[in-house]
Amino acid sequence: MGLTPSEKKRYNESKKRRRQALESYETGRIKPIRSKSRIFAVIAAVLAVAVIVSIVVLVKSMGSGSQSAVPAVSQSYNSADLLKIVSARYPLEKTEVPELSDFQGYKVNSIMLSDIKKMFDAAKDKGISLKIKSAYISYDEQEKLFEKKLKEVNRDGKFSQVRASAMASADVSRAGESEAQLGMLVDFDISNSKAKAFLEREGIEYGFILRFPDTKEDLTHHNYSASVFRYVGSEYAGKMRTLNMCLEEFSDYQAEK
Repeated sequence: MGLTPSEKKRYNESKKRRRQALESYETGRIKPIRSKSRIFAVIAAVLAVAVIVSIVVLVKSMGSGSQSAVPAVSQSYNSADLLKIVSARYPLEKTEVPELSDFQGYKVNSIMLSDIKKMFDAAKDKGISLKIKSAYISYDEQEKLFEKKLKEVNRDGKFSQVRASAMASADVSRAGESEAQLGMLVDFDISNSKAKAFLEREGIEYGFILRFPDTKEDLTHHNYSASVFRYVGSEYAGKMRTLNMCLEEFSDYQAEK
């Protein structure tokens, strides 16, 4: 008695399964049974996906091309920028000039422009007027400020040049040794007690820390100043307040993590 077409098909498939079982036993690798119709179906599906992907890529490229005239805004800074220390140990070259923006008649590092605007607006909403005494200072300007301070310290000539320089630099940094050259150091007018309290209490919310705090002179190598604030970003400012660390301490703390 002959086999029907369907029976022949099942018989052939059973032969394939037996052959597959033998191969898997010998090689340890199982190969799937594939029929021609299934192979064609898989090929068709792959081609369809490829066509769809090509269309999507083409549409996106056309869309981006039409907007190419609008430059993308990128974050051009990182933690190293925000926590950069400038001192006699880590001086800046005369040619190092940051990207600057205008604010309240002063130049400030563009990194902090958005946050300092927000801070001034927040103070204004509370009826407090914040005022800046100085912000970005160039290398040459800093050199003049230091020489002026040096003359004041040693006007009577009673100190050696080395001693006078050390005393002067505790208040006014030498050229290349001031974070004012970064444009992230701001000296505020704190003659108004409300402005002083606002900066001390809420400055960290906008990324500003007191740069030369009391009891930290041995670490900052700078005399205490209640008016000089440094921008480090709100995240780091909050951590430094919590840990009661000045910038030098926090920088070491971050390096050890």
